[in-house]
Amino acid sequence: MTQWPRGLVGYVPSGDQDATPDPEEDRVRNRLLLAGRLIAVLRARGLGVDAEVAQLREAQTVFDQGGREEAGARVDRLIGALDARRADPAARTTE
Repeated sequence: MTQWPRGLVGYVPSGDQDATPDPEEDRVRNRLLLAGRLIAVLRARGLGVDAEVAQLREAQTVFDQGGREEAGARVDRLIGALDARRADPAARTTE
């Protein structure tokens, strides 16, 4: 699900919804969208997400400047931290 988050609002597939994702599908951009959705879920639960929003913005900036690999690594860490907060809302992300 987190590798190829099909079915999420705003996800941009390059092929048929039921097909195996095309290797050229923009994985990093779609994972940035997924991280934003996960942050919204935590916010809806009443949790503070300022640190996570800052990390997402930084990853998006790096991506926009052409640093796909670094942005991918940042968003992967962020998604891991968001998953930890989902499991334990008291957990905080650090970076």
